[in-house]
Amino acid sequence: MNRIRCILRKEIIQIRRDRRLLQILIVAPLAQLLVMGFAATTDVREVTLGVRDADHSFHSREFIRTLAAPGYFQATVLAGPEAADGERLVAGSSGLVVAIPAGFGRDLEAGRPATVQALVDGADSNFAVHGLNFLQRACRLYSLGLVNVTTSGLERRTGLRLPAVAVEARAWYNPDLTSTWYMVPSIMGVLLLVTTMIVSSMALVKEREEGTMEQIIVTPLRSGELIAGKLLPFAAIGFVEVTLALLVIHFVFHVPLRGSLPLLYLFSGLFLLTTLGLGLLISTLVRTQQQAMLFAVFFVMLPFTLLSGFIFPVANMPAAIRVVAELIPLNHYLVAVRGIFLKGSGWHELWPQAAALAASGAAILALAIAGFHKRLD
Repeated sequence: MNRIRCILRKEIIQIRRDRRLLQILIVAPLAQLLVMGFAATTDVREVTLGVRDADHSFHSREFIRTLAAPGYFQATVLAGPEAADGERLVAGSSGLVVAIPAGFGRDLEAGRPATVQALVDGADSNFAVHGLNFLQRACRLYSLGLVNVTTSGLERRTGLRLPAVAVEARAWYNPDLTSTWYMVPSIMGVLLLVTTMIVSSMALVKEREEGTMEQIIVTPLRSGELIAGKLLPFAAIGFVEVTLALLVIHFVFHVPLRGSLPLLYLFSGLFLLTTLGLGLLISTLVRTQQQAMLFAVFFVMLPFTLLSGFIFPVANMPAAIRVVAELIPLNHYLVAVRGIFLKGSGWHELWPQAAALAASGAAILALAIAGFHKRLD
């Protein structure tokens, strides 16, 4: 313990003197959490809607008014040739174009179904899906108004009431379906992976590049003591990052923490075991800090981020990819963090994720320790 304490003291002094490293470890993740927290959202709040009215009837005007009423669309009545509709989608001046054909009002008054054409910009599939959902919702509202007028007249004449089914929907855990509540806790996990893994991967490589590895070799430090002294300061910094991120998530983004705070720190500790182990493993495979950075970005960060469920749901991936995703520690950490924040999940629900993180962390750290040798070559 005395030898570990000496290497710990040396690392803490080195980190404290390196102001740029402190900025990378503390300031940069918080700044990225703030920026990405506001930017990383899948909510579509307003859609620019172009409406071409070829009917010019009372019903077409009421339909246009219904489209603009809910606040989902910024509706603009189009003039000019229909061939320009596609150009509006290409230019981005309209995300959705609705064409009301001639005879729209006549069909409705005759009791026949009326059809409108919708052109949507499908280059952004998320935007297209939300735009069409908004349009279908507005059409249902307008159709419901027509049905209510018809049934009320029928009820007055016959005295009969038509049966109907109403749905009262309630979204649990995220009542307003705010994507920020889902994304921001996940951003904390990604930033924790990036900062701790990259910095720990450079810790031993930096010793080789600066020529101080020779001094470490001649010391009585054993390999395990050197690794513990190198990684423990970064583990402490990781917990500091988690604490500061929790403050930002709760007080800036107002994401509720419904679960246990000690349980969240437990999962963060298990996740830090894997990230620091990955950094140490990378440092045993490369010889320069530039190689460590490139290796970490291309072989760890990109696949971990894309296959962990941070952006794309794991359940929607092919079966073979889902097997790979189960081996990614970030996937299990994100499940735990989202469950603790939004659902108030406890140990009974999240013990499989804890077991997966502990197993992967122990395996990665064992591989790194086995690959590390206290020598120059």
